[in-house]
Amino acid sequence: MGWVAAVDFKRGGDRYAVQPRSNFGKVEKLHNGVVIGALADGGEGAARGHVGARTSVQAGLSVLGAEAEQLSTMLIGNAHPTLEALFAKVTETVGGAVGRVAAEERYATADYAASLTVFFASPFGLAAMQVGRSLLVYRPRGGDYGRVFEVADSLDSAEYITGSDSVDKMRIGYTRGPIEFLCVASRAFEPASLEEDVRLPSEPFFRPLDHYASGALDDGDVHRGIREFLRTSNASRNLEEDLTLALCRYNPSSRMALGLR
Repeated sequence: MGWVAAVDFKRGGDRYAVQPRSNFGKVEKLHNGVVIGALADGGEGAARGHVGARTSVQAGLSVLGAEAEQLSTMLIGNAHPTLEALFAKVTETVGGAVGRVAAEERYATADYAASLTVFFASPFGLAAMQVGRSLLVYRPRGGDYGRVFEVADSLDSAEYITGSDSVDKMRIGYTRGPIEFLCVASRAFEPASLEEDVRLPSEPFFRPLDHYASGALDDGDVHRGIREFLRTSNASRNLEEDLTLALCRYNPSSRMALGLR
């Protein structure tokens, strides 16, 4: 049993071709049917936001990996109070890591501003934390698509993992029970991926992604499916922002234990 999972990126419009890609994401599979992941977007106007995004993802996954056993236990028991302390540790660790990079490179920390979403999924459930904004949609086995976090009415609010109030700004979500499908997507996908009136996940957007992942034999197949979607879908073709998309699919009958490609 286990996950197939991958992440891929698409650069925005041609006018951004000479600039570093502002976002970064990564997924990792651990033992005992656990997958962790993170997605970060550099802040608008942040000169080193691309470095902040990469640093945030790497530092966040390092903490999640170290706390994997504890997270699994939390999802079986009384999760929220303890999750809050653990995700505060993630947030503070990431902020410290970005601050050290800023000091080494002699830039202001604000130049590395980035939003961050991290998640942990196991056979027992899903837990996630977010500072800023991106889409995190899941589907339990045999169930419907759901959001982990509420979506704000406006795209204007900017909250960053590098802010002095980042622990106060973090949002935590969790659900218990088997998770079969996970999707983490840049906020630029919101208009296409959410039903306009009720702001719930749009099945026409997520069903093809779910289909890519369900038919995947390994992580490489998932990666190729994401790449095809990013380059051919009407939902992504005309977007001017840099895009990140991560997919994870749990297959209880899988006999594979493959590393990510």
